[in-house]
Amino acid sequence: MESFVVEKMTPTIKQSESIIRADGVSLSFGEVKALEDVCIDVRQREVVTIVGPSGAGKSTFLRCLNLLQKPDQGHIAIDGKLIFNDSLCLKKKELQDVRRKLGMVFQRFHLFPHLTALENVTLAMLEAGIATRDEAVETATALLDRVGLLKRALAPAPRLSGGEQQRVAIARALAMKPRALLFDEPTSALDPEASREVLSVMKELAQQGTTMVVVTHEMKFALNVSDRILFMEAGKAIESGSAEDMFYRAKSARARAFFAQALDHMES
Repeated sequence: MESFVVEKMTPTIKQSESIIRADGVSLSFGEVKALEDVCIDVRQREVVTIVGPSGAGKSTFLRCLNLLQKPDQGHIAIDGKLIFNDSLCLKKKELQDVRRKLGMVFQRFHLFPHLTALENVTLAMLEAGIATRDEAVETATALLDRVGLLKRALAPAPRLSGGEQQRVAIARALAMKPRALLFDEPTSALDPEASREVLSVMKELAQQGTTMVVVTHEMKFALNVSDRILFMEAGKAIESGSAEDMFYRAKSARARAFFAQALDHMES
């Protein structure tokens, strides 16, 4: 099977232009290889989408980037600083710092049901001690306005629609001022209308220069918003390229078949 290869990174090399750089990331669950030698290089202001069939390892790889899932092998660096190799062990505070740099938006929203939209966004800032209460409220208010939910700021989380909850989750991730946002199939639990609302916010973030890594089955978003696309299958990175190259000029037979089917579906 063809594989996507980037220049190998060693612990002594700093990739100063990269926000996220992962090289040779591998992970097994027992005898099952979930990831095998996966690489990615995400530059500032880039939107990189990761696509492929279900079970390809896309979400697992995304979780490895901020060490929510620890790989077995490989190197991962954030802003040129090595955060993982086969022997590196970060302390709890160092892990927290890593995860603040990479804001995560999950499939499910994980909002606190007893809190309002505004309180869900302010909580992380207050817990991390990066803002006073007044500063946190000011920031959260601005971010809820940014995702189109200012009028719903005082609504309890359970009274928000799925799309609204996911937009609150995006605002919450932005509140920590991350270097990049990681999206793990953020529309998979939403109906088509709510999906469009969330994708519209994500598109606007991309236009504003937010660095993003997005695992998605939303092929129109991948084509229209991505700077680059990484295609995965069976735990391997098969091919990577610009959105147009991947959709219309993919090199591997498997990627060509996948994107041809995606285009047929988009046109139907």
